[in-house]
Amino acid sequence: VPSMGFLRNPKAFLMVLKAVIEKTDYRFILFSSGYQPLDSAIQYFAPSVAESSEYQASALHCDSNLLFNGRLFCFSGSIPYSWLFPKCAVAIHHAGSGSTAAALFAGIPQISCPFLLDQFYWAERLHWLGVAPEPLGRQHLIPDTDNASSINSAADMLIGAIKSALSPEIKAQATRIANKLSSEDGIGEALRILKESFAPN
Repeated sequence: VPSMGFLRNPKAFLMVLKAVIEKTDYRFILFSSGYQPLDSAIQYFAPSVAESSEYQASALHCDSNLLFNGRLFCFSGSIPYSWLFPKCAVAIHHAGSGSTAAALFAGIPQISCPFLLDQFYWAERLHWLGVAPEPLGRQHLIPDTDNASSINSAADMLIGAIKSALSPEIKAQATRIANKLSSEDGIGEALRILKESFAPN
């Protein structure tokens, strides 16, 4: 979840994920990117050492936490998307160009929640390509308030988006796009265009 400066209510965001987990069998990996307000909210929900199981305590790194019965793994460090995304069923992100490209290359469905600038373009483009459902509005993922009604409404929106992203049609299209990208030489093509553009007449 990049664009952390726009995460106005980290506690509400985590409560949405908790509600989704309670209603489904989904598991999540959350990158906090070292964003202090989100890390503080994670610590608020984190079980104490005494409450953690021996397995959880031994598995956790100083940059990570397991929340909500071990079904939300929170990590503030860095992991290459090229390694992680192929192991995931869906990527939920802000539709930045880097996250978008990494998920396209991985061949997995995506759910986007754009915050600013070109993210709205990429979010719509992903939907147009057929590898993502319609983009979520910020309030659908990160409600401004953490009352039960707002949390449950946002959780239901996210559950619906995940179910849509996991449809056979979107999964198949994500695979097709990845296969097409893997056969392209993007750097070589860019160099060819640059050479043609700047070649002397």
